[in-house]
Amino acid sequence: MSSATFTDAQTFRALVVDVATRAKEKLPESINGRLEGAVKLVLAHDITLLDDGSIEVGSCTDPLKTYRLEGTTCTCQDFPRAPGGWCRHRIAAGIDKRVRERLAAQAPQPPAPAPEPPELVSGIDPRWLVRIQGRPFIRFEGLLSLAHEKGLVELSTTVVMVTEMMAVCQAVARFKDGLVVTDIGDATPTNVKAHLKPHFVRMAATRASARALRRALDIDACSVEELGDD
Repeated sequence: MSSATFTDAQTFRALVVDVATRAKEKLPESINGRLEGAVKLVLAHDITLLDDGSIEVGSCTDPLKTYRLEGTTCTCQDFPRAPGGWCRHRIAAGIDKRVRERLAAQAPQPPAPAPEPPELVSGIDPRWLVRIQGRPFIRFEGLLSLAHEKGLVELSTTVVMVTEMMAVCQAVARFKDGLVVTDIGDATPTNVKAHLKPHFVRMAATRASARALRRALDIDACSVEELGDD
């Protein structure tokens, strides 16, 4: 017997003894040894829960015989005359139920599921992806890294319009192969994160750059920087 199996057996036996001790305090004093017989049945794992909800319990005297419990009734001959109907088999079934409940409560909880990895986006290193509400978004630094791999030679931005409530910028991305892509981005003090409100013009420039790079690289995933504060 392995040490783990021995420990489990010891735990089971200790629980059976504890539950039986508590049961003895509640059962009629006149059960006359039935509790001890019930404990032997439980320790022998001679209680079987059937699919129809009934319980099959072995005999204390005949290893080939079993009795069936349905609700609070038992098919054994002792059930009608046992005090309160507490025959060995009914007591055994009750102890077994309490022990199962205690074991289930003591069982280690399954580990929390691992965070779901970001959905893959073609051509994008997963380390640049972030999953938000189940959807993949790409970080600006990832766009910039991939753009340099594809031959980016210039990324410039121009402020198109600025007011106290909105900024609009234009970005131009130029590549070695002659590709030139232009796009615009906007930002307001209310659609950027709180710590970026004083810099919403800069966010408009970053969003314009992200959109230009996404178009140039043919990437459908929106960039994280294009998201609002919510």
